Amino acid sequence: MIIPGNFVVTSQVPESIALTNPIKKIRLSLLLVIASVFFFSACSSDDDVSSPSEQESDGDAGDSDENGEPGGTGDEPTVEVDSVSLAPNGCQNVVILGEFAYAACETGIEIVDLISLERNFVSIPADDITGDAGLGVLFVQSGSSVTQLDLVDPLAPNAINTVNTNFSLFSGISAASGVLVVSAGSGGSNTEVYTYDANSLSLSISGIAQVDSQTGNPDVHVAQTTDGVLAFYSQDLGLVANWGIQIVEFDTDGNIVEIPEVVVLTPGPFTGGFGVPFAPANIPVESEFLNEQLYVAHFAANGLEVIDLSASDEPSVIPLGYEPTNVATDGSQLFVVSVDRSIVDTVDPITETVIESLSLPLQQAVGVAANLTHIAVADRSAGLIIAVR
Repeated sequence: MIIPGNFVVTSQVPESIALTNPIKKIRLSLLLVIASVFFFSACSSDDDVSSPSEQESDGDAGDSDENGEPGGTGDEPTVEVDSVSLAPNGCQNVVILGEFAYAACETGIEIVDLISLERNFVSIPADDITGDAGLGVLFVQSGSSVTQLDLVDPLAPNAINTVNTNFSLFSGISAASGVLVVSAGSGGSNTEVYTYDANSLSLSISGIAQVDSQTGNPDVHVAQTTDGVLAFYSQDLGLVANWGIQIVEFDTDGNIVEIPEVVVLTPGPFTGGFGVPFAPANIPVESEFLNEQLYVAHFAANGLEVIDLSASDEPSVIPLGYEPTNVATDGSQLFVVSVDRSIVDTVDPITETVIESLSLPLQQAVGVAANLTHIAVADRSAGLIIAVR
């Protein structure tokens, strides 16, 4: 998962451009320049927002965030924050496997031992990242290749396999239970499915019509089930402001078991907090699976869009009041970040409310992961930030 840069700011979203503009590889360009100016301008004029050094020392969430929004319960949690990132160009996504956090940071992988907070940076290009703690493997995507790494030494992963994939720009990867899924990215390329163990990586499927027939698949999330895995592909449904989730069920051999109808999400463009849409806006629609429900960090809904797999109801929305860019779970709670907020919100999936807002030294948060003791955030500018809960 990566956050895009090549946008055109418009007051309207013309439908005619939806099928003619190719999806761009996410880079620090116009959006990030504008976002940086907006963020630092807001920070310098807002007395309620502390500086990064102040945030590190007390972790205060305050009564409101930098956009004047409610700060959860109003509590001011104090946490230990480690923000001395080794990534020279920031990070794009992060996973937690066991007691280690791994972040994709373009020119390499940043690793943090969550117990000692020792860090290392391995020079293996990585745009997106996923892994399987049970089998002790890590996968990174860079351009049109996917590399498998072993975790014999968790602080120094070793590359053991690399495959060239048949996908275009704007793709993502996710793995669980021996199945690795690569989203197709922009239209015209094929979704690929691989099976793996601790030492091998093999292509199982190249091309799934119900997925690849859409305009694009910016990202994918894979969740383990009792019989295999469920893959949740984000879908550009043919117009800049139309989105959906395509669910595909695989067995442990990577074979397709079922493909239900695509679930249509709330329509709408990405604005980046500026009130005007960016187009083309084929950006990732990130999701997390918990207790038979998929929680989609959907910018168009200004919150988490909820798909209940145990019911046939239309998706519901947990309103947040801002455009979320990613969501993670520790197995019981949800953690949400946004590219234009320096806050990590904790959401109770039962009450569907924000129960805590944690202020961190963030500038452009695009990835998040959590376990019962730590929160890890991948930031396009600040790198890998670790908060000890």
